[in-house]
Amino acid sequence: MLAVRLLLTGLCALTLVLAANPAALAGPDRQAPAGTAVGPPAAAAPEDWDIPGGHFFTQARGSAAPGYGYSVTDDPVAPFWSEFRRLGGVQAVGYPVSRRFVWNGFVVQAFQKAIFQWRPEVGRVYFVNVFDEFTNLGKDGWLEVVRSTPRPAQFNEQGLSWDQIIAGRLRLLDDYPAIRAAYFGVGDWLNLNGLPMAPVKDYGNVRVLRAQRVIIQQWLVDVPWARAGQVVFANAGDVAKEAGIIPQAAIQLEDPAAYGTAPVTNPPGGPPPSGLGYGMQIDPFNDLGRAIGLVQQAGFNWVKVQVRWEDIEPVRGQIAWDKLDPVVGAVNGAGLNLLFSVVTAPRWARPADTDFSVPGPPANPQDYANFVGALASRYRGKVKAYEIWNEQNLWYEWGGAGRQNAGQYVALLRAAYGAIKAADPSALVITGAPTPAGTVNINGQLLAIDDLDYFRQMYAAGMKGYFDGVGVHPSGYNNPPDDFVGQISPKPRTWNGTSHPSFFFRRFEQYYQVMVENGDADKKLWFTEFGWASSPNPYPEYAYARDNSEQDQANYLVRAFQIGREKGYVAVMFVWNLNFASSADPQDRYAKRAFSILNPDWTPRPAYLALAAMPK
Repeated sequence: MLAVRLLLTGLCALTLVLAANPAALAGPDRQAPAGTAVGPPAAAAPEDWDIPGGHFFTQARGSAAPGYGYSVTDDPVAPFWSEFRRLGGVQAVGYPVSRRFVWNGFVVQAFQKAIFQWRPEVGRVYFVNVFDEFTNLGKDGWLEVVRSTPRPAQFNEQGLSWDQIIAGRLRLLDDYPAIRAAYFGVGDWLNLNGLPMAPVKDYGNVRVLRAQRVIIQQWLVDVPWARAGQVVFANAGDVAKEAGIIPQAAIQLEDPAAYGTAPVTNPPGGPPPSGLGYGMQIDPFNDLGRAIGLVQQAGFNWVKVQVRWEDIEPVRGQIAWDKLDPVVGAVNGAGLNLLFSVVTAPRWARPADTDFSVPGPPANPQDYANFVGALASRYRGKVKAYEIWNEQNLWYEWGGAGRQNAGQYVALLRAAYGAIKAADPSALVITGAPTPAGTVNINGQLLAIDDLDYFRQMYAAGMKGYFDGVGVHPSGYNNPPDDFVGQISPKPRTWNGTSHPSFFFRRFEQYYQVMVENGDADKKLWFTEFGWASSPNPYPEYAYARDNSEQDQANYLVRAFQIGREKGYVAVMFVWNLNFASSADPQDRYAKRAFSILNPDWTPRPAYLALAAMPK
């Protein structure tokens, strides 16, 4: 067997430490006097609820009486509730299936899909190598008979480097593309899955990969929980509990009465962070749970979602809450902060003479204000910030060539500001970020207004006092983040992007100078979209992407965050983008794939790995 190198060693000696609160030790077999209510009220009792410092879950109580379950809490020993949310919550690790206990000197707690191990030396949770532990406890035979899971193989890895060992183990997946894609599709695949422990085994009806922390199954026939061809993960915590390797005392259900009878409300997502915020823009309709988990695994704390008004209220007064409720619930449930960028008026709200071939603003700013006010009312305390439009200096974001107008935009901003603050005074209002560009006028058609000129026009039109932060899109094109006009570092360039300040990441410094000139030095910039595209064969309009290698993309993003931290006047930086690559068209017409920090199969590009490793 490979000596484990993943920081999480196998667990051997068992030492149980029960909950510090003696009242929490009572289980459903405890006798209560007749007529005494035990646990939460039976009538319409919720399945989970907030408790001081954490949350109580009853979903994994089995056949026990309603109300009993397991708590997940923060305390001075281990902040499991915070870690649970950071790692993706229920969607990522499932419900708790044990109390916390001590195993081999570490505080641990079992969840359906993983077992948490608190590592005080690094201040975070790692996952236990559950299926190594089956071998240590002589349970491999049980696992194969009961769970159709192969025994671990013997590998001759003497003298190999760690990288060579990893590469050799991963080659076991080469002949099974569906299993391979699932293995690499979880973000931090090495920490979440561990290494493969044996070749994939075909049992006739199912192919099975055994890794240190997961079992991955590709079903070859239809079964109640999967279709033929579908790949699923077996729940490591559930399997460990079923096999009896978790001590009985640790799986004794808790009585919620120990935490008091009155539910408490922990603020959803927590307050916005006071330091620099780390954000990613996600496609919420492309495997939302996986995307949120990857944001968390990277150590980021903000999510940006673009809300297309035309899709959410296609008919006046009929708002499709079912499209947004799951997004808000999932982001808040994961403990992340949420920015909505609200764009594109529906056809019923557009001016009659507008160019309907491109998105644009409403004829009446109050219609937009009514919509964002409804959002702020429904999601009070849950959506932390609203960006009012996007790249409004660009023709195809503002109703057609020559229609861009900073005065009209500010009218929209002011109406939206009042509506949002009336519904949720704590929500932050961010100005729409202009696209970085010089003035572009082709054949008499005004396609773009210089972004800094447009920003000055916004001030001239009266935006002061109607925003909490300024949105900017400081893209670097093919220039490193420290470069600027006249300060060009040597690198091969096939695309000339060195002559105008809008081609440089540091363009944002000029925005802040305009803010200072207008008495807003105390306000901060929000990088609501920034990044570097990298592609060997980009769409012609994004030819600069050819000049950036994937490693350039990684290095530039990390350096950009360092610069943002150093400035002190940057609030949040949102990377464009996390997970749009898999939905990009084959030609990558809008460079979604080139800008993404994931590959189309969800495996990480170097940029994602670098951002995850970056100090926050």
